[in-house]
Amino acid sequence: MKVSRVHRLLKLITLLQTRRPYLANDLARELNVSRRTLFRDLNLLKLAGVPLIFDAAARSYAIERDFFLPPVNFTLPEVLGLMMVLQKYSSRSALPNFEAVVGAATKIESTLPGAIQDFCGSALERVEVRHTPMADAARTVKPFELLWQATRKRDSVDVVYDSYYEQREIQTRIDPYRLMFVSRAWYVIGHSSMHKETRTFKLDRLITITPTGKHFCPDPKFDPATYFGNAWQMIRGNRRRHVRIRFSPKVARNVEEVLWHPTQQTQSLDDQSMLYEVDVDGVEEIAWWVLGYGKEAVVEAPAELRKIVREHTRAMAAVYDGS
Repeated sequence: MKVSRVHRLLKLITLLQTRRPYLANDLARELNVSRRTLFRDLNLLKLAGVPLIFDAAARSYAIERDFFLPPVNFTLPEVLGLMMVLQKYSSRSALPNFEAVVGAATKIESTLPGAIQDFCGSALERVEVRHTPMADAARTVKPFELLWQATRKRDSVDVVYDSYYEQREIQTRIDPYRLMFVSRAWYVIGHSSMHKETRTFKLDRLITITPTGKHFCPDPKFDPATYFGNAWQMIRGNRRRHVRIRFSPKVARNVEEVLWHPTQQTQSLDDQSMLYEVDVDGVEEIAWWVLGYGKEAVVEAPAELRKIVREHTRAMAAVYDGS
């Protein structure tokens, strides 16, 4: 595309954003082109996704008011913080709409004065973020969009789901309440017709999603905090347990430096080990966390968790002893 035409299209967009009732002849005159060329330019904008409005009564053109956001006056720390989030903390693996994030970062950066661009670029070159392993969000782009629309409209969806719990493919109707990113992947929480209760479904296990167009009334009592309760992460058990774990000096400080759970309490002991205490609903999830520390973590309570860890370690030892 010729530079002159790019310049003309940018001017056309600017004119249409003013919300003045521009007739075709007015626009052609402002751009110094024929009506035929003007209509070609308008059609090109439509093909590019710019939402043009034609007022048949007034015979005038405009762009939808909310398509372009108004300029914002950022301070330097605000710009640096925002660009750090967009460029460094955003991850293709975590965000289904990653391309939109990249586009937003590019647009914001392009509006900054040259000196600010240079400063932010230099500052961000010295910042690196290494993300933990995650499920690939690229596989969830379509499910995410469909479910986001369904949650917004409060419409039910029919799904075929590869269920880890049932160990088979299931069909159910979901009334989606929330989309949530938990730990490593995206999930949808909603009422399942098959289970007759609120359930959590992992987006990348959804095989098909079919919008029903049928409106649902969400449970007024639903609240994510109540739904997950005191689960270690997201699998809520039937009973609350007080967990007590002793961590060796080798890993004590590393464990203590992280807020693993809202209820945790830590106590440094004289031998440099640490006593870690937490109240959780169900112990299956926290068992895997404990196992990750191997012999450096010893469960003191409850007996149920000690049994789970003991059975896993014995089974592991049997595997390696037999190899």
